[in-house]
Amino acid sequence: MSTDVAEKGRKGAGNGPNPQKVAQVKQIREKFADASSAILFDFRGLTVRQMTDLRRKTRGAGVDLSVVKNNLLHRAVEGTSFDVIQDHLRGPVSIAITQGDPTGPVKVLHDFVKEVQVGKISSGVVEGEFLNEDKIKVLAELPPREAILGQLVGVMDAQVASLPRVLNGVLTKLLYAVQAIAKQKENG
Repeated sequence: MSTDVAEKGRKGAGNGPNPQKVAQVKQIREKFADASSAILFDFRGLTVRQMTDLRRKTRGAGVDLSVVKNNLLHRAVEGTSFDVIQDHLRGPVSIAITQGDPTGPVKVLHDFVKEVQVGKISSGVVEGEFLNEDKIKVLAELPPREAILGQLVGVMDAQVASLPRVLNGVLTKLLYAVQAIAKQKENG
């Protein structure tokens, strides 16, 4: 880059970075500080009404959906556990961030795309692990966390419930063995 080009623009005019953009980057970075997941969503083709509906659904699920310029998002994730998404910031994207259930944004966006047949989940980071489109689809089709925990409790409860029967069976066999030995000594 030649020096005359470097002297043009904000820096050449004696101005630093745009304070408004610096504040936006800081705000986005703060959202990422406590986030458990971040999903990139290509919103091309959505109408204003559909986008409003999507924002309402994400808000209801505890997900923050934002449309952010790629260069600002690039700067915000730099040096965080979410910096692996930098290579996937192409075209108009929105980002869905949550501090709660890490699968929340995936499920809301997946259900929305199935409903309206527009938009695309491109990639994301869930609990520090990068997920491509295929992995996100698998994650979206899993049952909710509460259902999985319920199934786990059911399996554990069944094992606990069968324990007394097993112990009773062992004691019964032991008792029959002792009675058989006692009869044998009586007769013998």
